Amino acid sequence: MDWLRSGLFRHVATVMGALALIPVLFLSWRILQSNKAAVQGAVLELHVKLAEKTAVQVTDWIDSVDQRVKIAIVGLKARMDWGDKKELTRSLVEAGSGVASVALLRENGGTVLEAFSPVLQEASAALDADAARASLRRAVRGGAGVELLRGPAGPMLVLYRPIQAGVYARVVVPLSALAERVAAERVGGTGFTVLVDAQGRALALPEGRPLTGLEQWTITRAALSSGGSVGSSEFVDPEGVSRVGAYAPVPVLGGAVLVLQAREEAYLASDEARRAAGWAVLFTLLASLLAAFLLARTMTAPLLALTHAAESVARGDFLVNVDLNTGDELQNLAETFNTMTARLRSYSVLQVDRLIAEQRKTEAIMFSINEGIVLTDREGRVQLVNRQARELFGLSPEADIEGKVITDALPSGPLREAVLVLGREAGAAFKEVEITGAKAHRTLRVSSSVVVTPGRATELGVVLALRDVTLERELEKMKDDFLHYITHDLRNPLGSAMGFLEVLLKGTAGVLNSEQYSIVASVRRSTSRLMSMINNILDIAKMEAGRAHLNLKDVSVAGIAGRAIDILEQLAKAKKISVNLAAVEEFTVACDPDMIERAFTNLVGNAIKFTPEEGVITVSVTDDGDSLRCCVADNGDGIAPEHLARVFEKFEQVPGQRGGGTGLGLTITRYFVEAHLGRIWVESELGHGARFFFTIRKGLSVSPDGAVVAGAVRA
Repeated sequence: MDWLRSGLFRHVATVMGALALIPVLFLSWRILQSNKAAVQGAVLELHVKLAEKTAVQVTDWIDSVDQRVKIAIVGLKARMDWGDKKELTRSLVEAGSGVASVALLRENGGTVLEAFSPVLQEASAALDADAARASLRRAVRGGAGVELLRGPAGPMLVLYRPIQAGVYARVVVPLSALAERVAAERVGGTGFTVLVDAQGRALALPEGRPLTGLEQWTITRAALSSGGSVGSSEFVDPEGVSRVGAYAPVPVLGGAVLVLQAREEAYLASDEARRAAGWAVLFTLLASLLAAFLLARTMTAPLLALTHAAESVARGDFLVNVDLNTGDELQNLAETFNTMTARLRSYSVLQVDRLIAEQRKTEAIMFSINEGIVLTDREGRVQLVNRQARELFGLSPEADIEGKVITDALPSGPLREAVLVLGREAGAAFKEVEITGAKAHRTLRVSSSVVVTPGRATELGVVLALRDVTLERELEKMKDDFLHYITHDLRNPLGSAMGFLEVLLKGTAGVLNSEQYSIVASVRRSTSRLMSMINNILDIAKMEAGRAHLNLKDVSVAGIAGRAIDILEQLAKAKKISVNLAAVEEFTVACDPDMIERAFTNLVGNAIKFTPEEGVITVSVTDDGDSLRCCVADNGDGIAPEHLARVFEKFEQVPGQRGGGTGLGLTITRYFVEAHLGRIWVESELGHGARFFFTIRKGLSVSPDGAVVAGAVRA
C-alpha cells in the first residue's frame, strides 16, 4: 500500500479524476441541453427533404407534360394541311397523356381547331369561359403564358403557345389527380402533405382534413414569401393544434408543397432520447471515476521506477535497467527504455563516426545536384557553396570563402547583387540574371528561402538556389518568334480575303440574296476578329521589341474615355448594361490618344463581356498627384484571388468564366499603360465585380533618342 502514501499517486488520481469528472459533467449538461434541439433539427430536416422531393416530383410531372406540348407545337408550326394538324392535336390529347384539350384560338377568342381527351373531356369543358378569355388576353400581351385556373372540375394548368401571327395554341392540363397524389402522402401517424397555389389555397385536401383558412396559416405565408427557397418552422394552427411544418416551392405553379405533422408526434423521440442520454451519462461518470482511480494506482509504482532509472541515465549511467512485469504498455515502455539505454551506450561509442558519415552524405548530395547552392547564416556569412555555385561565380574549388560575408566571399557582378538582394528578402520573388561570357550567354534564375529548424521553426539562415534557365528562355524566344512570323504572314492574305468579302457585301460582284448576305457577313465578322487577334499579337511583338513609338499629344483623357464608351454603346445596350463616365473635368495630359483609347476600349469591352444583363459599369478619371488614375469598375462575377496576378499575361484567361476571347486584350493594355510609364492592376472579390485601374504619368515627353521620360508636372 505504499503507493497510497505516494505524492505521485495523489497527483495522478486527482488529475485523472478531474479529467474524467469535468468533461463528463460538461458533456452531460451539453447533451441534455442540446439533445432536444438535435432531434428537432433532424425532424425538421426530414420534413424539408420530403417537401423538396415532392416539389421536384410535381415539377417533373408538369415539365414532362410541357415537353410533349412543345414537341406538338413545333409540329403545328410546320407547313402541313389541316388534316395532319387535327391528327397531331388528337395524338396530344390521347388517353394517358394528362392533357384534357388542345385548341387553336385567334386573338379575339375565335376557335380554329379544338380536340378533347376522351378521358378528361369533362374537366376541359368545365373551364370557365370568362376566365379562359381573360387568360388568352394576358397570353396575347405576353406572347405566351402559363396560368393556373380553377373551375367546377378543379384546378387546371393552362398553357398558351404562339403558332403563327394571330393564332395561339391553348393546352389544358387538369391538376386534380396530381394534387390528390400529393395529398395522399403520409408522414407518421398524423403527418400529411398538401399542394397550394400562389394564393395559398389547397389544390386538393388530405382525406378527413378540411384545413380551414390554410391560406392564412403562418407556414403558408412563409412558403409563398420565401422567394423560391425551402424552409421549416413550428406554428399553431387556427384550431390551436401545435404543428411542425416544412415547405418547398413549385415555381411553375407559383405555389408550394407543405409537409405538416402534429408537434407532439414529431418530437416523441426527443424525450426518450434525453432519458437514454441521462442514463448513459451517469454510467459513464461512474465508470470514468473508477477507471481514474485504478489507472492511477496501476501507473504509480512503474512510473516511480522509470523516474529513478531516468535520473540515472541523466547522470550518464547507461547501464541501468528497469524490470517490470505488469503485462501492459508500461512493461512495453520499460522494455523500450531498456532498449534506449542500450542504444545510448552504442551511440556514445559510435557518435563521432556517425556524425562524420552523415556529413559526408550531405556534402555528396549538395555537390551532386545541378543547381548552384549558397547557404548563409543569419548574419549573412557564407556557410556552404557547392561545386556548381563555385563554377558560376568563377571560384576555384580550393577558394576559402566559408565564414566570410557575401561581399567578401563572392566576386562582384550582377549575380552577386541578386544574391545580396534575395538574401535580405528571403522568400521574395526570384530574380533572373543575364551573364555574358567569352564563349556563351547564360540566363540564371536566383531564388531564396529561409532555413528553419525542423519542428521548431527557428531561423538558421538563408539558402539561395542558382538555376541555369538559358535553354528555357531560348525556347520561349523561339516560340514567340514563330508566333510573330506566322501572324505576320497571315495578315496579308487575310487582308485580301476581307477586301473580297467587302466587295461581295457591297454588291459590286453581284447582288446577294438574304441568306448569302448573312453567310458572307458572318465570314466577314470572323475574319475581322481574326485580324484583330493578329494585330494584337503584332502590337505586342512591337512593344516587346521596343519598336512601338508614342505619338504624344495634349488631349482630354475624359474625352478619350467618352469616345471608348460611345464605340461600345451598342454592345452595352444589347445586354441592357448602363455605362457611366465619372470625371469632374477634362484632365488634359500628354499621351498617345490612340493607345489610351484602345486601353479604355479593351477594359470597357472586357467589363461588358463579364457583366450580367442590366448591370452597371463605371468609368472614372481622377487626379492622383503626379499622374491620372483611371478606373473601369463593373458589378459582374469578379475574379478569384489566385488569378489576379496572372490576368495581364499573354493568352491568360480566368478558368470557368464565360465570354471567350484570345486572352490578349489585357496584355496589350498593360503594354500601352507601361509605355506611358504608368502601372495597371486589378482589385476584385468573387461576387462583387472587378475594378481595373491604370495610371498615366503627367508631363511625359519623348527624348531625342526616342525614349519616353517624365518631366516636371505643369500646374
